[in-house]
Amino acid sequence: MDGYTITPLRLGTITRKKSNMVYGADNAPLDFPLIAFLLEGFGRKLLVDTGGSPPDGVHWMPYSRSEREALPAALEAAGTTPEEIDAVLFTHLHWDHAGNNAVLSRARFYAQRSEYEPLQAGDQPGYDSALLLQSRYELLDGDTDSVLPGISVLLTPGHSTGSQCIVAASSHGPVVLAGDLIPTYENLEHNVPNGGHYDLEVISRSMQRIRALNLPVFPGHDAKVFRT
Repeated sequence: MDGYTITPLRLGTITRKKSNMVYGADNAPLDFPLIAFLLEGFGRKLLVDTGGSPPDGVHWMPYSRSEREALPAALEAAGTTPEEIDAVLFTHLHWDHAGNNAVLSRARFYAQRSEYEPLQAGDQPGYDSALLLQSRYELLDGDTDSVLPGISVLLTPGHSTGSQCIVAASSHGPVVLAGDLIPTYENLEHNVPNGGHYDLEVISRSMQRIRALNLPVFPGHDAKVFRT
């Protein structure tokens, strides 16, 4: 079966309360990886997300990133380079998912219009707006399966207004790259939404939409993806 090979890239670590990721969980601090996914197939190399903004020891703390977790080094370890990336599909544009666009000199960037346009009104919590607005985006309006071969995009708001899930054809069948709609496998196992949401009903509907697909899901912040 034709499809993409999918390689998760670890691009740093944040320490957050578990309740930030799993609604109703305790406030114990845990380490969560920042993850991008490299997709190779159909004659293309794609990324889903680009990882966190360059750490400066002040913003977004606690947050760390080793030299080997910088996006160029992570891509090199996976057998490619930033210059070989053709396109990036963003699950959303929060600082920890869209912070390394500048190193991708050839890539086209795809995000939902409802995610991008509010940034033009000024700083928004959770977004590195000054960095984000240095890039140009191909803006999507809701669901589409016509962006790239083997790729479908589903608008799944709740964590942010323009959050989207990427459904990618793999050699084993379609899979969902869920971003922060489903940040951990525990969200799936217990059918509990992300604790970081602007509307519980909206994010719950989006999550149920993805669960109804009955497809394998790659969460946005779970270290177990590196063992699948």
